[in-house]
Amino acid sequence: MPKKLLSATLLLLVAGGIAGRLLASRGAQDARQLAPPQDLPSAALELLEARPFVVDQPFVHEWRAEQPLVSAGYLLVLRVAPELALPRATYEAVLFVGDETAERVNAPRTGQNLVVLVPAPERDGRVALALEHAPIWFGSLELPERVDAARIAAERRAAEARGIGPARSGARLRAAAEGEPIRVRTRRELDAYLADLVAAYSPEEVDLVRQLRP
Repeated sequence: MPKKLLSATLLLLVAGGIAGRLLASRGAQDARQLAPPQDLPSAALELLEARPFVVDQPFVHEWRAEQPLVSAGYLLVLRVAPELALPRATYEAVLFVGDETAERVNAPRTGQNLVVLVPAPERDGRVALALEHAPIWFGSLELPERVDAARIAAERRAAEARGIGPARSGARLRAAAEGEPIRVRTRRELDAYLADLVAAYSPEEVDLVRQLRP
């Protein structure tokens, strides 16, 4: 190999090595920035609203690897730590409710209120999820659409070992959660109720509210 070409090749290799180390360092820094607070207690999550729903035409739960069909569940509003409410375009602290991943509906940039949809079984026309017993927590960093049943079980065991339990809520809210569910035909009709919750609890997200309206 000519000396000039050899020198240029060596310079490229050195520069590549430095760039690689810088990228790795940046990646580690980004991961630390995305990491949820450690040992997050259940008291850090407050349940502000809980509305059961039943839908005639099941829709796909895209926030889980198996993509199960959803015919019932809850629309929840949670007050969370601001750093957990921020929208992410990459790995995020996955939100779990009981044995299910939650779909984040909104992405507040300045607020703390998250509107989420949680699938749940339906029995005798009622949503079969006892929110007063179900732990609600943010798990480890992942893309929610890659989380499967085995991962949910492992995350729940880890959360319960840390003392995570149900979110705080009042008696009035618990009574509402056990009331008559919203009954709609399609997910599109359900979106109108989600729009009402976003408008009430995260009013700065006017574009999202407009998008959710039928």
